[in-house]
Amino acid sequence: MLVAAPSQLAPPGKPRYHGLRVTREIYLDLEDDGFKYDVIDGVMVMAPSGFFEHGETAASLSFLFYNYLKMRPVGKLTSEVDIFLPDGGDPLRPDLSFILNENLYIVAGHIHGTPDLVVEILSPSTLHRDLGVKAERYLKNGVREYWIADPAEKALQVWINKGDHWEKRTGDTLASMLLEGLVIKRAEVWD
Repeated sequence: MLVAAPSQLAPPGKPRYHGLRVTREIYLDLEDDGFKYDVIDGVMVMAPSGFFEHGETAASLSFLFYNYLKMRPVGKLTSEVDIFLPDGGDPLRPDLSFILNENLYIVAGHIHGTPDLVVEILSPSTLHRDLGVKAERYLKNGVREYWIADPAEKALQVWINKGDHWEKRTGDTLASMLLEGLVIKRAEVWD
């Protein structure tokens, strides 16, 4: 593991933090070097950008959520923002995070608490993590709904937090239990 000052890791224009062991405090103090990282077991790992289908799926879902929120402004949706869950573990960066208006106090630059709903768009390189350790952390920290979009299979899932397990729903049309009236059809995401 690298434990060095960021300026010693790489010249400007190159990823400076890959392999750097960080705490939450160190992570929050790092300057943006223009590269995207995940923190896995306290170590910064450079994360490649998603494939075209990943971005297209994110855009479609964002559009559907934003249209819903225009009609019912019950909270805020954001994309690719770090969340610092109450468990003190590594920061996570879901593809989309939603926070009800009454919980917006957890937003301070990043999200310092538990979003009400998160969306992950599966990629081959993150599939096991999104469905494994991240799903477990979301469950244990009280994320109420976990939406999963799989561009490769053109499939949607909604996982409802039941306290000690996820109730998993799949289908061509999925409704949110959290956001009354939010119904998303698979054909609206992938035509």
